[in-house]
Amino acid sequence: YTSVAGDMFHYGHLRLLQKANELGDFHICGIVTDEVIESYRGSKPIASLKERKSIISDLRCVDMVMVQSDLDPKENLKKIHEQFPNTQIILVYGSNWKKVPGAGYIQKINGKIVQPQFYEKLSAENIIKKIFKIYRKGVDKK
Repeated sequence: YTSVAGDMFHYGHLRLLQKANELGDFHICGIVTDEVIESYRGSKPIASLKERKSIISDLRCVDMVMVQSDLDPKENLKKIHEQFPNTQIILVYGSNWKKVPGAGYIQKINGKIVQPQFYEKLSAENIIKKIFKIYRKGVDKK
């Protein structure tokens, strides 16, 4: 199980989802709602939930998409565990997460947490910084 906002989808997102897919037989990705994104970013996402869900669900490395209504995926993980009680759930978050949401529940059900290396070059933050830098250079030339 992975959990993503998926806003401004980029190569870093793709690498995380591909890695998660390699770890198990069935990859479920939780897409956080617009409200969740707004609660931790302080602003609405650029792409709507419907748009983000469409992009993620069309990827070959994702078998199923679930809407995630909280930053903590515990409710989705409970549903998955109820549906597949004899399966080990692997929770995948990038290494940039110091405290992995849902970790307590995963430990409780003897699941596993994997944190692949965060791909910093194309994080949303770095992409935005680069766009502003390019834009400022263009504005300064005028």
